[in-house]
Amino acid sequence: MPFEVNGTYANRIGQYTVLAINHPKMTVRYEDGSEAELNIAIQARIWENIEAEMEAKQASRMARQQRGANVNHYIKAVNAMADGDATFPGWAERVVAAVNEAEQIKQGDRLIYYGLDTKTFFAVATITGEVYTADPREYFYKTDADSWPFFPVDVDAAAVSPEEGIPVESVELESQPQFRKLKLAPESYLTINEDDFELLAEWLTELSEEEIDDDDFEDDDYEEDDE
Repeated sequence: MPFEVNGTYANRIGQYTVLAINHPKMTVRYEDGSEAELNIAIQARIWENIEAEMEAKQASRMARQQRGANVNHYIKAVNAMADGDATFPGWAERVVAAVNEAEQIKQGDRLIYYGLDTKTFFAVATITGEVYTADPREYFYKTDADSWPFFPVDVDAAAVSPEEGIPVESVELESQPQFRKLKLAPESYLTINEDDFELLAEWLTELSEEEIDDDDFEDDDYEEDDE
């Protein structure tokens, strides 16, 4: 049983202290002084999700610290027309092409994916390995070239589809104030500063967490019934 009397936990409403446990429910007091009776099994799953999210955030913070000041930050432009999911060359295989940038990009650099068709920022990624060459057609690129340089990436956070990402009209980039007027080519890279990157990355992480929270939405309805 994950809960103990006088233990402090949290759900999507807020932090609470367990006052009493009477299976299958428990009485809790929130920080604002209100009390409620909650279903133990439902709250256990919500608490496990919150703990996992906190651990992921801590791991992300530690990874950023370890990467240090030599990390570069880029906007990666792609043709990402959505059809209920992100489908464009290299996405499913978790690779990113660097045709003209292979010498400047390196392991540890961070990317924000920008959809040229959807005009949205929709994913955060980290380059996780050294450059290698491969036939781009293996990753569904349409080209006559036999080899391109590629980097492996991990996707740290992403909207459910490019069209549900962050609209470009809602973002002001300090390091690229004319971004909306730029005519970016597919597969191109644009350097941005760390502050702009972290702003977009935080926003996209929140979008990802909201999608996770939707899985618990039905549980929250039950929770209200319990109360």
